Amino acid sequence: MIKSVKNKWIKIYFTIVFFYFFIIRFLVIPSGDDFFWGGKPGKYLLQHGFYGPQSIYGGSSNGRYIGNILEIFTVHHLIPAMLMFGFFWTLLIWSMWNLSGRTKLNLILSSLFVFTLQSGYLSTIFSWNAGFINYVPPVSLILLYLVLVKKSWQNQLPQNKYLLSGIAFLISLIGGLFVEHLTIYQIFIGIMVMIIGQLIFKKPNKLFNTSYLLGAVTSAIIMFSHPAYHESSVYRNINFNLSALINNFVNISHFWFNTLNVVVNIVICLAIIAISFKKIENVTRRKYLNITAGFFALYYLIMDLWLNTQNHDQFFVYPQLRHLSITSIDSLITIFFWIFLIYVMTVLFDFSKDYLIYFSIFTYFALISPFLLIISPISVREFFTAYLFLYLAMILFVQKALSLYSSKLRLNIKIITAIILLISAINVQTKMTINYQANLNRVQEESFLSGKSSLRSHVPYRKYVSSNDALLQQSGSYWKKYLKKNWLERL
Repeated sequence: MIKSVKNKWIKIYFTIVFFYFFIIRFLVIPSGDDFFWGGKPGKYLLQHGFYGPQSIYGGSSNGRYIGNILEIFTVHHLIPAMLMFGFFWTLLIWSMWNLSGRTKLNLILSSLFVFTLQSGYLSTIFSWNAGFINYVPPVSLILLYLVLVKKSWQNQLPQNKYLLSGIAFLISLIGGLFVEHLTIYQIFIGIMVMIIGQLIFKKPNKLFNTSYLLGAVTSAIIMFSHPAYHESSVYRNINFNLSALINNFVNISHFWFNTLNVVVNIVICLAIIAISFKKIENVTRRKYLNITAGFFALYYLIMDLWLNTQNHDQFFVYPQLRHLSITSIDSLITIFFWIFLIYVMTVLFDFSKDYLIYFSIFTYFALISPFLLIISPISVREFFTAYLFLYLAMILFVQKALSLYSSKLRLNIKIITAIILLISAINVQTKMTINYQANLNRVQEESFLSGKSSLRSHVPYRKYVSSNDALLQQSGSYWKKYLKKNWLERL
């Protein structure tokens, strides 16, 4: 009876989550690539296997077959776009909750994930159809597979091995045709699950694990057989020019994948301090560990507050900070924070019991590393998937910390985080509603609709629109057609 009631409320909760994101998608303002894929260039690429001259189509000529098709389809069909937006964000949250442990606090923390996103992720993943389509579905499918693996190791999966194998094959086959680095990472995950399961946890290899790896390899072959990857390209520039790589790391990318993750960084540091008081008996060792964690927490708080006073461009780069000593210092602190994180993980967590923390931290680094060798293109959205696994590690840090303290404290934390979740959800939906109405008002300017000028004003909350609401990213011809439709035709 207790179990059925719990399951009933969980179903109700995730139904609410689904409809929340379903409504949010209606409020998303199309921008940039949405018009490209929804217009003649997208139609041309669709009719030519997503292959076109590099000088014209650049990175849009690629092997992201499913991502490209879904981007074109969802730009033209709002109801399926809303359904897809609701489904994959819900799947992502559900999977994080299952992986981290199905507790009430973990459910709240998993649900808070979207509301901790830095401005770059909000603009290029959460509030942009093209970004969402290419990044959220594939990483959600990877998390779903990891949930299946966890349930398999706990002997909680159904016995129909052929059905599971078919599902696993489809998960990796579909998930591998969205974005390149996740296509490759699927293969790595497939291999590591089989090796770690057998050698460390003594779990026999299941047919569905082999099927997942087979699907991952198949999708990689399909994607990288695309001719665009075998041509020279100005758009894609991967080399080992050490000076250029260091310049990107110091002046651009380290802000995205570390400094701006202020909520996660601070919470992890606080959890480390809480755990050390209960687990480290050596007073001197505990003192230095806590001082270090406290320093990082305070530093990232101050740095984030300062960065909020600085202007960034539409790509969330701070050009005025280039070559200043603060960027070099901050990039060095990033490296020290990484070392500290690895050290703490090995000291406070046992691999056999807390293997998911090791996996999450390792995946965070693994999904960052390819982009450290890319000169161009480089953008903030590429680090979203790494951030997700860092956030998952944060949940596990918090769970470990609170397990060492009283139930009363845990209850108080749950209440506080639930209130924060409710306020955050209302705040985001309110701001996007205001943006939606403001956009409908501004796009009615005759000079913009006729193509004589660009838009003249920004929406109130720019980070909830792609490219920080860059005015040149809007299409007068699109909005001219849109405004002529009634509400039913718009849906």
